[in-house]
Amino acid sequence: MLLQEQHSLTAVEAFSRVHDANQSFGERSIHEASQEPDQAVYYRRLMPATPPREGEQYAFEVDLDACSGCKACVVACHTLNGLEETESWRKVGTLTIGEDVTDGLPIAIAPGVQHVTTACHHCEDPGCLNGCPVKAYDKDPVTGIVRHLDDQCIGCKYCTMMCPYEVPKYSKRLGIVRKCDMCHQRLSVGEAPACVQSCPNEAISIRTVVTGQSFAISDRLVAGAPVSSITRPTTRYQTKRGSAIAEAIPQDASIDPVAESHWPLAAMLVATQISVSMILLERVASSVLWIAGESLPLDAVRITAAASLIIALVGLNIAPLHLGQPLRAWRVFLGLRTSWLSREAVILGKYVGALSVAVVLMWLPVIASYTPDAVLDRIPTWITVPGWAAKASLGVAVLLGVAGLYSSAMIYIATKRKLWRATRTLPRFFGTGVVVGAVLVAATIRFGGGPTSVIMLMILSAALAGATKLMWEMSFHLRSEGHGLSNPLDVRSHRLATTHLNHLRKMRLASGWAGIVLCLVAMGGITIQSELISWTSLILAIVAMTAAESLERLLYFMSVVYDRMPGTLR
Repeated sequence: MLLQEQHSLTAVEAFSRVHDANQSFGERSIHEASQEPDQAVYYRRLMPATPPREGEQYAFEVDLDACSGCKACVVACHTLNGLEETESWRKVGTLTIGEDVTDGLPIAIAPGVQHVTTACHHCEDPGCLNGCPVKAYDKDPVTGIVRHLDDQCIGCKYCTMMCPYEVPKYSKRLGIVRKCDMCHQRLSVGEAPACVQSCPNEAISIRTVVTGQSFAISDRLVAGAPVSSITRPTTRYQTKRGSAIAEAIPQDASIDPVAESHWPLAAMLVATQISVSMILLERVASSVLWIAGESLPLDAVRITAAASLIIALVGLNIAPLHLGQPLRAWRVFLGLRTSWLSREAVILGKYVGALSVAVVLMWLPVIASYTPDAVLDRIPTWITVPGWAAKASLGVAVLLGVAGLYSSAMIYIATKRKLWRATRTLPRFFGTGVVVGAVLVAATIRFGGGPTSVIMLMILSAALAGATKLMWEMSFHLRSEGHGLSNPLDVRSHRLATTHLNHLRKMRLASGWAGIVLCLVAMGGITIQSELISWTSLILAIVAMTAAESLERLLYFMSVVYDRMPGTLR
């Protein structure tokens, strides 16, 4: 509003304001004085002399030697951008600097601390932009500034995972994410960003940098920061202290917060993995029996498919609870070309569609048996459903389901967080489906009158898969002692799991082992032909294993740790 008012002033009004403020024009014309911001004389040298040329973009440049950690930049950014009380687009972290050694003698090189001011790095290959499923980010082709489009955002918070620098901030009140945009509206009229103007030591400036430069795996903005090769940040930190800064330690290096649980996502992941695995395991069992000259009863297949569909629908309907703007969720297909989240949503949606078709076709004869003859007589005789249509739909559903589960895993693998790498994420996601899916298929096949051999095999598979998965998780995550862990990130994650999240860890172990024992009891009950023991233990095993895998997924989200920009008490 202020800028619009200034643009609407006449030449006389502009001159009157300047005159009343007792400003001197010097050798400049009245026109020049009215066009240049009042404070430009103080920050002109902190701004680029010319706009970026091709192959260049704007970037923050920070003089670490001048930064005193006063946080004037934080206050200015907060105030001039109208942020909420707990919201901040710029923060000031701290590095602890030790001693260096020269000629065998310790000498102090800038002993003490070094403050590091940081905001969005307007990366050349921004993770937030690539991961957003609704195209709520835009990188200006001229300035290189990465902007967030608030009216496009659905509040999925995936950009907060894709950005290694924790730049996007979620506003619970607005239900969307927001971030630093280098005060692009101020830049467009020659005004410096809030942080640049407010720094009393002139530690922050805007410069033009050359893009397209490669980054080595070891390159980091400052000590402790994520590797720059992930998103290629453009911020430049300048210092004359050399190795002292490079070897510094973030003051909060040993402090890791409990991450957000994302419980709707955890529930959706577990449900879809169980659903797809049920169909896949049932198809495998049917194929094996077909090779052996036998077949599963049609009722067993119908019940399994229906139960799988219900579980998938429950999971997919819980997922929108994670969104800040669920009514905008229809836009999720917009990022199909770059975002794994878009691919997951679209593929799993088609999986549910194909599975629904299969379930309807399989249950049509049952529905027809309860339909009055007067209604059936009105259906044209040429409307017939081929016998192979239900099986074909079920096969398509299996393929789509597996592709959907892979997309689910890639959502987190793509973040480049080492604890979410493929070798950790894929076994967890597909393992959950086998553990719970197998015991559920055993129950549905038994309810549908299927052969005992298949039921016993499914229960045994669930027990073996559950025990294997638990032992594997205990090797790096769930055990009580952390001795023998070589990866620093594993050590930090284990520390979270055994302190702040110890109750979840114990519940995960207890319910997991309980589910395995109950599977064995169910097998014993089937062997001695005890309906009470077999059904009771089978149902309890389903509950225990579902709870165990849900807890595992919560731990997956809440105990993740990764490299961060230096901070204080996060």
